[in-house]
Amino acid sequence: MKTINFNFFQLLIFFGSIQGIIFTFIVIFIKKYQSKSSLFLGLTVLFLSLSNIQHMLIDVSYFDDTSIIKRIYIPWQWMVAPMFYFFGHNFLQKKSLSKKLLIFLISPFFLITTLHTLQLIYQIYFDNNYVITNYYQRGLFLYTNSISFIHIPIIIYIMYKMIIVYENDQEKSIEKVKQETIWLKKLIHVGIGIISIGIISVIIGVLVDMKNSYFGYPFFISLSIWIYWVGYVGINRSSLHIRLEKLERSQLSKKTGYTTFTKINNYVIKEKKYLLADINLNNVAEKFQISSGYLSQLINTHTQNSFNDYINELRVEASKKMLTDSQYANYTIESIGLECGFKSKSNFYTTFKKFSNLTPNQFKKLEE
Repeated sequence: MKTINFNFFQLLIFFGSIQGIIFTFIVIFIKKYQSKSSLFLGLTVLFLSLSNIQHMLIDVSYFDDTSIIKRIYIPWQWMVAPMFYFFGHNFLQKKSLSKKLLIFLISPFFLITTLHTLQLIYQIYFDNNYVITNYYQRGLFLYTNSISFIHIPIIIYIMYKMIIVYENDQEKSIEKVKQETIWLKKLIHVGIGIISIGIISVIIGVLVDMKNSYFGYPFFISLSIWIYWVGYVGINRSSLHIRLEKLERSQLSKKTGYTTFTKINNYVIKEKKYLLADINLNNVAEKFQISSGYLSQLINTHTQNSFNDYINELRVEASKKMLTDSQYANYTIESIGLECGFKSKSNFYTTFKKFSNLTPNQFKKLEE
């Protein structure tokens, strides 16, 4: 069995990464932490941990020059930022993710992996003398890693904009929103600091052409600390988020008229009555044989909206899906507004901006 000789810094990075893998198993197998957002948080930590472990094993020469793992080098770090974005996306309960954004997030990992694999195939089958450079020397591995420091800040920027849009959409419950987003912003801010250290490390690697990894230790050590913080704070926040949602649903179910509201809500949403331009308080009240005043009270109690805002918010959400759906690419903005029950272009624009703090055009460009 091959002996591994770690120095203190390598050992610190290695054990931090092992801890990250343990966090991932906790998220997957312990029921109270299980949710879609927690799963993506766990994958963020897992890919970051795998990347660190791979770097350290290469650094201590665990893999010899004939090792497939060393010669291909799987770029796990390209999956970290996408998984963190998916975590934030699900945590903040955004319903739709555009195909263009999805491709931008995950395709680089597969492209870079393919590029590394092709390099190995070229060496084996076409030119045995072709030299695959060390990870820390000038060459394909270092250069593709440099590109990742362009890709990651773009993802962080997109995620930050998503948080701002969420905060604007939820301005009626600003205290709850602050609790959900402040810690997420802190994670991002610290992540930006770590990325800056990484960029400096890569620049040093390119300029000096060092053949060892010492210049990258500050980056890998800070990543190990971030793994712990993301794992501990993020997973606990996610589980708290789940408990709060269950508590809110439980409290909501105890409110007077919940059963009647549920029937009305199902009628409006499942049968898509909100898309009808002529839907109003009176005809819905008549449908359920209740007074319009009682219906207005039910809507306000369970949604904190007036009847008109309740209907218009559903219309805006429907229009958002259409604006980002390629099936409706040939539709004009006005046509989409009419399809969603708005009576005019001006009414659509005014209402859309009220609920999203953006115009339909601005939203469409943001999601492309």
